[in-house]
Amino acid sequence: MVDFRPFRGIRYRPGVAGPLDRLVCPPYDVISLAQERVLLEGSDFNMVRLELTEAPVEPDGGRYPAAARTYHQWLHDGVLGYEDGPTYYLLRQRFAFEGVARERYSLTGALRLEELGTGVLPHEDTAAGPKADRLALMEACHANFSPLMALFEDTDKVVERARHAAIAHPPTAEFSGDDGQDYALWRIADGESVAAIAATLAPRRLYIADGHHRYETALNYAKARAENGGGEPAADFVMMSIIDFDDPGLLILPYYRVVHGLSAQLLTQLRERIVQVFLNQPVAIDTTSPGPLEALVAQEGVARAVLSLVGSGTEGTSLLTVRDAGLVERYSAEASSPAMGELEAWLLQEVVLRPVLGDDFARHVTYTHDGQAALDQVREGGGQLAFFLKGVPRDLFVRLVGAGIRMPRKSTYFHPKLPSGVVMYSLEGAAPGG
Repeated sequence: MVDFRPFRGIRYRPGVAGPLDRLVCPPYDVISLAQERVLLEGSDFNMVRLELTEAPVEPDGGRYPAAARTYHQWLHDGVLGYEDGPTYYLLRQRFAFEGVARERYSLTGALRLEELGTGVLPHEDTAAGPKADRLALMEACHANFSPLMALFEDTDKVVERARHAAIAHPPTAEFSGDDGQDYALWRIADGESVAAIAATLAPRRLYIADGHHRYETALNYAKARAENGGGEPAADFVMMSIIDFDDPGLLILPYYRVVHGLSAQLLTQLRERIVQVFLNQPVAIDTTSPGPLEALVAQEGVARAVLSLVGSGTEGTSLLTVRDAGLVERYSAEASSPAMGELEAWLLQEVVLRPVLGDDFARHVTYTHDGQAALDQVREGGGQLAFFLKGVPRDLFVRLVGAGIRMPRKSTYFHPKLPSGVVMYSLEGAAPGG
């Protein structure tokens, strides 16, 4: 049973902190050190000072106490302040994608933590490094500075009706980001809407989109606090933003793969394996920019698994479709789901890369959602092969994740990301909603 509650959030006070335009930041795992510097130049109160970046390879123990001191100082000085009472937060993001204006809505609340696999479903595996980093920050600050992202099915349109009622009124806050997006925030605190939202979500399942590491970290944090006798009811929850699968602004984009650092022998073996698994159809297409290639993969992949391969030098570009269906079926049977054969990220990883490169294949793969970056790596010699994939279709995502199957890491890129710093959640004190 999903327990998704309104909570008494912590928000910037514009009269002290300044406009939100200069205060919010992207999620920690997409912020470079260069971008961190730019954000801090815009305001000393930018959320990146608390959220921190993932850029340092090894966690620096001094960073976390410094973030905690800053957080508590901002609370003391009135830069941050608590809401008067519990509320859900409705965020609208307006953005352009491929020249088309779009908007997407997310609803933020406090989700009671539970083991993954029943009410809350993961879609990919996690790594130890990011979890250690986020746990150290959580243990220092006892707060969530950014929400996780999850998807849900608003079958009865209860959340949609609450959204329409909320946006009929002026927003609580409006701001723009340096990402070109425009944001608006509403509070949903009336008893009828709150009760309806909580009731309609209770029997549903939430599919984690972004935040697997932070969810598992929140579970570990809550367990450790309880075992050490320092558990507080608020720590049994995590801040979560949920998005309707039917939201027109929900985009599930792909990550591309660039293979690099292979010896001549391994590169030959990889090319032989590609020919064994896939039909290789050369295509004459402009690759000075990624648009035509992305469009081709999306078009050709509507009803089947399709990848595009971009080689270095004079190798050119080709379209890859499954040649040996029996081979794919044998591998997918071992993965406990024939549907895995429809997922290009799994096909490439488990049927091509791992058999040739072994379990440390990831050492030779760079993942990027930026098609231009993928092309540039191959063109400039840093990459040997680039694979372009299409985004995971919604129905395939639901089938796989709903069956308890985890996709390969970097199978999905949910766009746009949720900003950090719009609202925060304290892990200290009473349970949310009271």
